[in-house]
Amino acid sequence: MALDFFAGCVGGAAGVFAGHPLDTVKVRLQTQEAGKKLYKGTFHCWSTIVKQEGVFKGLYKGITPPLASLTVINATVFGVHGMVSKKFENPDSIQAHFFAGCAAGLAQSIIATPSERIKLLIQIQNDAAHTRYKSPIHAAKSLIQREGYGCLSRGFLATVLRDCPAFGIYFASYDWMARKMSKDGKMESLTTPQLLFAGGGAGMLSWLFNYPTDVIKTRFQTCNSYKSYWDVILKTYAENGWRSFFVGLNSTLLRAFPSNAATFFTVEWTYRLLIDNNILGSSTEGHSHKHNSKKQHVMMPDLWHKNWFILPEAGSTSIDPMIHGCRFI
Repeated sequence: MALDFFAGCVGGAAGVFAGHPLDTVKVRLQTQEAGKKLYKGTFHCWSTIVKQEGVFKGLYKGITPPLASLTVINATVFGVHGMVSKKFENPDSIQAHFFAGCAAGLAQSIIATPSERIKLLIQIQNDAAHTRYKSPIHAAKSLIQREGYGCLSRGFLATVLRDCPAFGIYFASYDWMARKMSKDGKMESLTTPQLLFAGGGAGMLSWLFNYPTDVIKTRFQTCNSYKSYWDVILKTYAENGWRSFFVGLNSTLLRAFPSNAATFFTVEWTYRLLIDNNILGSSTEGHSHKHNSKKQHVMMPDLWHKNWFILPEAGSTSIDPMIHGCRFI
């Protein structure tokens, strides 16, 4: 278990680092005012941020909250998903995966809401003149002092409305695509490219169906001038019609695959390095290996069954991107 947990945390962190720059781009595009548009599109936004703010100070703003909440959210999502799916007569059915995913999305929204709000407020600071918060901790303290603890839950309903269907669609579509690609219908038969494709495809589907909700949530959480969600919807639609609800979608879809690749690569090689160097002992739980001249490596089917703690890409910007292609206990 120690090996699984450590590899998963390292892999999950790698996924966050790989995907956060495009998440920052998405947030900037979603929140720019109609009459003061600084960015023409995904690539223009990326290049402008790098040129004016730098790579790390610009693209990686607000990365601390998702990293800090990684472990807690992972445990919540997979604990709830496993518990709910077992209540169904057939835990491996598409229906079971969908409703268990919805339940997991609801549960993690409690943690994701304050984490995302802090992340968003830091990400939208685009220059020194507009820098209000020095760090996530400073942002949290400032918000609480000014508005009370309740302000951290601003956007909770939108987070729930986004993440419930997002996780449901992710788990269900992932399972369906994976089984369709498998040569014998079993998950263990999938190759690494197939795992990546299934995970990336499921992540993209979950975003396509729920992206407008994310736009509404982002705007509501970053600007207190909005009185209600309906106010956000009306003002957003007035800017450019229905297209306004899909601003930044390109950067979100582009993020799925590199993030997934970084996570998978890191998880697999963390396993290999730990086991090859016998760091956690020769007989770690679930991974006993005989000593011989040929090194033993954890293969993809092993990762498939063991990584219950690593979160998939499923529409939640706070915890996204995590690993695709993990199988759940």
